[in-house]
Formats: sequence, C-alpha cells, structure tokens
Amino acid sequence: MFYIYLSLYCFQGITSGSIDVWIYLHSFFLNTFTVVVLFLEFYLRYKQDQGNQYSLILRLISWILYVMILGYQQVYQTQVNYELFIYFLKHIQLLFNDLISFLYQWKLSQWIVLFLGFYWILYKTRKKIFILLSVVILFFLSFHVEREDLDVRNKSSISITQTKRVKTFLESIPEKSNIVFVILEGVSRKHLSTQRSNYIDFSLLEGSHFWIPMPHTSKSLFTWMTGQSQLYQTRLQLDNFLLEDSLPKQLQKKYNYQTFMIYTQSIYFEGMDRFFPKIFQTVWDKTTLEKEYGSLYSSFSWGMDDRVILAAQKKINLKSNDPLFVLIGLSQTHSPYFVAANGLNSEWKSPSIRYKLALQEEVKVLDSIISYWKENSDRETVIIISADHGESFGEEGAHAHNYSLYNQETDVPFLFYFVKSGKIFSPKQGTSIDFKTTILSLLNQNKDQVHLDRRKLFFTPDYKLELFLKTWNSEIQKSWIISDKKYIYHSDRDQLLEMELDDSNRKQVIDVKLKEKLVKQILSETR
Repeated sequence: MFYIYLSLYCFQGITSGSIDVWIYLHSFFLNTFTVVVLFLEFYLRYKQDQGNQYSLILRLISWILYVMILGYQQVYQTQVNYELFIYFLKHIQLLFNDLISFLYQWKLSQWIVLFLGFYWILYKTRKKIFILLSVVILFFLSFHVEREDLDVRNKSSISITQTKRVKTFLESIPEKSNIVFVILEGVSRKHLSTQRSNYIDFSLLEGSHFWIPMPHTSKSLFTWMTGQSQLYQTRLQLDNFLLEDSLPKQLQKKYNYQTFMIYTQSIYFEGMDRFFPKIFQTVWDKTTLEKEYGSLYSSFSWGMDDRVILAAQKKINLKSNDPLFVLIGLSQTHSPYFVAANGLNSEWKSPSIRYKLALQEEVKVLDSIISYWKENSDRETVIIISADHGESFGEEGAHAHNYSLYNQETDVPFLFYFVKSGKIFSPKQGTSIDFKTTILSLLNQNKDQVHLDRRKLFFTPDYKLELFLKTWNSEIQKSWIISDKKYIYHSDRDQLLEMELDDSNRKQVIDVKLKEKLVKQILSETR
C-alpha cells in the first residue's frame, strides 16, 4: 500500500501539466494526511498485524478516506483544507445525503483505483510484479479523461422570438405594491431559460446577464438583502448598522412594509439564524414548516417539498393596509435534487436527470405562487424571480456549486413579473450587490434621487456593470466583471483568462504587465 498511496499522491494534478496546480492540490492538509496513512501502514507492517480484523478495518477506513479526499479534489476542482474538512464534520448529517450525487460524478478510473486498494488490503497472496503493474495502471489512469454525459447542457434553447417582449428599463414600482421575491436554489439563467411556465416564457432571459458574487447559498442570500458580498469571509459578519440598513428593514421603516420570510431550508446553518430573524418581522423556515405541515409534505436533507410554500403563504394577511415584502426561498433543486412526484425512483437516477425533474416541478410551484397572488391580492404585486447561485454539471470540470465562477454557477435568472398587468421586466445586466439600491430607488415616488448613483441602478440606461467574484471557502478562482469583459484568475495555475460576458472567446492574458495589473486589482478586492 505504500506504493499505492505514494503513486496517488504524486499523480494527483499531474494531468494539468502545471507545477502550480500540483502544488495547489497538495495542501498542508493532504500532506499531513498522507504522512498519517503512510505511518499507519508502516506501523501495521512493523507489528506484522495486517491480517488482524481490526487492522483490516482501520486500513480500509484510511484507504476510503484518502480516495474520497482525492476524489473530492478531482470532482470539484478545488483544494481540500482543514477548514473544509471541519465544515464537513460539523454538517455531516446534511452532507452525507449528497454522497450518492458525489459518487455519480466519479470517473471509471476513480472506481478502479478504489477497488485496486481493496485488493491490496484484503488479499495476502500477491506477486511482487503486481506492485509495478499497479503503479503503471495508476499512472495511465491519471491521464484518462472520460466524456461527461451532461443531461442538462441543452444547447438548443427555445426561440428568442416571443409573443411578449421583455422590457429592460423600469422607472418605478407603483406605490404600495406587494413585492414577492422568489429565490430558486441552485438554478442558473441558462437552466431556467429552457423552461416555460403558464405565465412566463423564461427564454426571455436569453441574452441578459445577472451575476451573484459568490456561488454559495448563505453568502448569496446575505448579499441580496444587504448589498454586501464580504468576499474576504466564508461566514456572515454581522453588525447592528448592517442589520438596520438591510433591505427588509429599510422597506419597513421608509415605506411601512410588513416583511415575511418563508424558507424551505433551515436557517440554523452557517449563522443565518443570527441574521434573518433580526431583519424580517416574521420568519418561517424548514424547522417551523415541518412542525406545522410535516405530515402533508415530505422533507429531504436540505429542505422540503416546495409545495409547502402554497400552504404557508395563506397565513399572510393579503388584506392588510400595509404593503407586503415576502422573501420565498425554495430548496428542491439543491443537491441531491428532490423530486416530489411518486413512482419515478429519481433518487437512483443521475444528478443531471434528478435536477431536470426537480426544476420542472419548481416551475409548477412558481406558477402556483403567481396564481395565488393574482387571485387573492387586490393591489399590484411584483413577483421577482432569481436564484442564490447556479449549478455545474461537468462544465470546466466542476460539479454542484461553490468552486466555479463560470456562468453556470454565477449567472442567475432575474426578472420582474407584474401580476396585474402581466408585464415582464428583465435588465440587460445586473448584480445582486445592486439589488437593494435598485429596489429602494424604484419605490422612491418623489424622485429625489440626486444622492443616488444611477450607475448602480440596473434598470436605468446609465448602469455600469462591475463586480468582483470569488469561490467559496477556496482561493481557486477569482473574477472581475467590468463593462463588456469578464476576467477569471485561476490562482492554482497562475492563469488569467479574458472572455465575453457569455464566457465565449476565452483567451489567456499573456502580456506580463497587463496581467500583473489586472491580477493585482482582482486580488485587492477579493482578499
């Protein structure tokens, strides 16, 4: 097993052809863990105790953990460090349910490596020639690349020719309009644009771009409500001023809005329980919803059947004299992609298929939400539809979310649907950092916006796009989107790419001075 461990350690990241990638993947955590497993092998061999039942179990556990760590780095294209490992241990009950999705992403080569280790641990009668043969196999497997079957990477989208045209500029929202902000879980603009509901043809989103600065749920929700990205922290950093300056608080104080949050995930995760109950007057999360509706709607590791929203929103008094701001957070499209329909056995289908089925169900939930407000609210209601982040299914070698800044994880849908008039508005460009400022400006009926920077209002022709992005709990990618260009810096390989806003026409920045200038700017804003 010495040679197997050493071979895996040496070959990890070698296919990139970059010494920087190899060094990046061999973090202090991986180096330490490798020393531990090698020492354990040496100890058991020295004690001649390898055949003992408990020793076999210990060696199998060590081997599985080692392969899983390397597999995580390979699947999610990022470095496993101590913080990430501790995060996994703290939330193992939630993350354990994603194991099937994780294993679905493994290539054949990874499974061969896993069972090769089992062979060396469990079988005593081995010829020494198999040592060399195993090393050779591992070497060739490290260069083996399989073609991913991307079920949801559908290049043929619905025709852009529409019966209804989307409007890109908006001056104001009618006074005392209800605002219902629906945040989908892990849905990129490209994925939603393939869908069509009874009210909205989401192919209208084709050609627009709306970004979030970090593809991670708690950080993204925080940005939507505060206008701050806090890229330098993986956890929410709170203070009283930030809480009072949040969008729900401003709506309540300035425009007498009643504020509600209905969230089918749990807020008792990553400090969200210290944030949302302090900025919303009423918060119903998964914990609350399960107590009241658990007998009617199923739950899964991360959330609930999102149809529970249809029951929960009926508790809100729509006849109130005050307007309502309701944040609705959905969860079914979070891995492992919950599907409510019976008889599909979707838990055994590939992640991409489960995701597509879950997204189709979410569109039906969106229709039901729109129908409810259309039928029961006397005043104009603005339904805002967006997402906390997108989801990767093999693009650029990434899976799920957190570790890629390409559009499938950071370019989210964004549109306004006016329930009474049926009008749809979607800006050409925008970011969640500018959401709070834009909403408050649209509600300002007095138009005394001299103090506002119109370059930050994405429904105006004066809007100037600029956003810095960073991967969550990882330094692997950092990005700068400005005007009509997007830059992604791969810090693991010291490579800076320039591209169009749709991620096309990628080219490496090779001018040394230009690269140094751009990277310096990116690092200064993301550290």
